[in-house]
Amino acid sequence: MSLSKHLNADPDAAATALPADHAWLRMSAALSAHIPPIAGREDLLVVIEPGAGGGAPACFIRERATVEIDGTYLGIDPRTVDPHDPDAREKYPVAWGLLVHEAAHSQHTRWEFGTGPARVAEAAALLEESRIEAAQLRRRPGDRRWLRAAVTKILLDDIPTTDDPWAAATSAALVLARVDAGVIDPDEAEQLRRAVTRILRPPLLGTLTRIWRDAHQVPDDDTDAMHALARRWCHALGVDPDTAPPAPGQAGTGGAGQGAAGQGSGGSAGGGALRRAASSVAGAVAIHDAEAAQAAAAAAARAEQRAQQRQAEANQRKRSQDAAGAVFGDSGDAGGGGGASTNGSPLVRKRPPPPRTRQPSDDERAAARQLARALRQAAYREPTDTLTTSVTPPGRLVTRAALAADAQRAAGQIPTAEPWRRTERRRIPQPPIHVGIVADVSPSVDAFAAPIASAAWITAQATAWAGGTSATVTFGQYVTAVTRPGQPPDKVRLFAKENNTQGFPLAVDALDAALGLADPRGGARLLVVVSDGEFTSAELIDGQARLDRLVRAGCALLWLGPPNSSPLRGAHATVLGNPADAGRLIARAATTALRNT
Repeated sequence: MSLSKHLNADPDAAATALPADHAWLRMSAALSAHIPPIAGREDLLVVIEPGAGGGAPACFIRERATVEIDGTYLGIDPRTVDPHDPDAREKYPVAWGLLVHEAAHSQHTRWEFGTGPARVAEAAALLEESRIEAAQLRRRPGDRRWLRAAVTKILLDDIPTTDDPWAAATSAALVLARVDAGVIDPDEAEQLRRAVTRILRPPLLGTLTRIWRDAHQVPDDDTDAMHALARRWCHALGVDPDTAPPAPGQAGTGGAGQGAAGQGSGGSAGGGALRRAASSVAGAVAIHDAEAAQAAAAAAARAEQRAQQRQAEANQRKRSQDAAGAVFGDSGDAGGGGGASTNGSPLVRKRPPPPRTRQPSDDERAAARQLARALRQAAYREPTDTLTTSVTPPGRLVTRAALAADAQRAAGQIPTAEPWRRTERRRIPQPPIHVGIVADVSPSVDAFAAPIASAAWITAQATAWAGGTSATVTFGQYVTAVTRPGQPPDKVRLFAKENNTQGFPLAVDALDAALGLADPRGGARLLVVVSDGEFTSAELIDGQARLDRLVRAGCALLWLGPPNSSPLRGAHATVLGNPADAGRLIARAATTALRNT
């Protein structure tokens, strides 16, 4: 095992050949285009294809400014992914993590890597792995996701197969040092920490920990500091830094002084404890990252859904404003007003005939007064009483608190008791009332034209008497504004029969924009629909969508209709009766709406 394979500092290193396969060449070109911000330099070439990396999963050839990545770690067919799509990186996180790791080498390994005695070079290479990742995360914290993905796949390639002290120190440098670098979470490395502690004992592990933490603060170009730390590493383990390590497979890989370092460790026989512990680290990181990826995907899906809902709401607001402009001849402001419509609609009659009206009856006036009283009552808000205490008047003196204050003063303490108590009453502003009335004048309700006209007048007049704002719109063959916002009718409008049933969604949209029915901040809001509900299939679907939106926004719905009506969902449905009943029913719905604001 040689960590120097991750970085090739040979000045005579051969140039890397570009992939012959077009798919790998395309992937290499894309990674070359994306690596500059990761590495903080513009001169790097990336080559990815199976077999690249010089025997390691990836390596950085310093003299050639080239990063090689073994394409087998891509994990997918390069033909099936767009390497320029940032979201596609989730399909090959390990390969992207290798790219980030080698980019960190290219930026932060600026000292004379690989120089010095073999033991010193090996120890310095160990310390360099976590040092460059710590530096990378200080510069680009978001790269943690990718470095963790790479660790889950390549960690075991660097963990020794023996359980001697040098192997335990190597494992600590590769795993526990990455905890301090911020790549691995402490709980993920706990099993390996226990395995290393059993071999090295806590004092020695503490010494090694201080060494790699010092390495994390070394400047990128300080060769002397890295060599000094590597020598400290060897001395701590009882290894002569100037003595060549034993040949691979030779017993006693700890070198001279191994017995002192491994005292109480059970010898250097390879029991595989470190490898098993390292496997648990890779597994824990993979599980936690999978959970985080699932949570991120779910959050992204929720964010996308919210964005779509916001866009749909914005589109609906625009449709409602256009409808108000077409129906009321203005922009839909609650104040009403004249002016030419800038948003025409074929459903809106350009020159409606003069309306026919009549004086309201005594029963209708009585119903309107009853409804107005109910609206004022429902809008009333009781004042809130707040009990406060203080050390000085005004207020009512509480004897027990006064005695406590006297006792505190007698004891030489600063009195904290507050013997004066008073009640402060605060009035709550009354919410505004907005009522929209949409009346059906299609042929199917011709027999009920008189009750419909009566209910519309009662509602509009009572809202005005209660200090609220209302507007009335009819639909049938055309959508017609009967009363504008803030302009209640003096007389009962008689609705002429029209020869079609259309425009219900348009009428609701116009009232929504004109009165702010879908604005949760708009106070008490009520939409009164006077209809039998016999709509076309398209009108049913669109109309139900409009009512569902208003309900979600907190607008109350009341549906008044003749017997055998088919009201849409979400509305409190009531059979249309005499004027007195209409006033009472509307009052009940308005009261409920006001209580919920």
